[in-house]
Amino acid sequence: MNKTDALESIKEIWNNESASLGEKILKISTEFYASGLDVESTAAYVHTTESELAALLSLGEFDDELIGLISKVNPPKTTWTILSCASEEEARHALVEYSKYQQEKGEPVADDADKYFYQSMIGISGPTIEQKVSGLSASAIKHALKKGEDFNALNDKEVKFLKSISAQKKIGKVLSEKQINWLIAIFNKIITKGAIARNSIDGDQEICDKILDAMEK
Repeated sequence: MNKTDALESIKEIWNNESASLGEKILKISTEFYASGLDVESTAAYVHTTESELAALLSLGEFDDELIGLISKVNPPKTTWTILSCASEEEARHALVEYSKYQQEKGEPVADDADKYFYQSMIGISGPTIEQKVSGLSASAIKHALKKGEDFNALNDKEVKFLKSISAQKKIGKVLSEKQINWLIAIFNKIITKGAIARNSIDGDQEICDKILDAMEK
């Protein structure tokens, strides 16, 4: 299948409301990688965000049994990135607990589902750096930006990226794995420059500690 046909096929399955989440994960990931597509152009073609598409593709790396469980539980899109960053044990535990919660409520539970999954996975082995950084608030990221600029620790591209991430977090958008990894790299750079430290003299120790805590293993 050429790229044009693959894009059309992916768009069709992505927008097919009768298809299960498991079918979408398997078919989209198979055709995406077999055709050598890229996330940016594919996301634009199917009218979704790069973070949502990247998260769905990451879910395709789980084994078939776990993909089947994901399909059965059918968690909202806001949880896909969190699940994709989890181990199979963590993901399975979160899905089972969320399914029980849905049954108790007697209906699908979408509100704050990402927080529910996050807390469930923490209960297994503690949060990863990726999970903790992705959970930082818009104000924390904005503060890191200010400190980085004050210490001349950031280039123009990094400044633009942090501004964008802060704005996205403010409206509740889920960060992609690529965005989280770049955020971690920038935080490491800012911390190395001494802009964010445990002994801050700028009267911002609480927020500095939140960022440092998120960056600790």
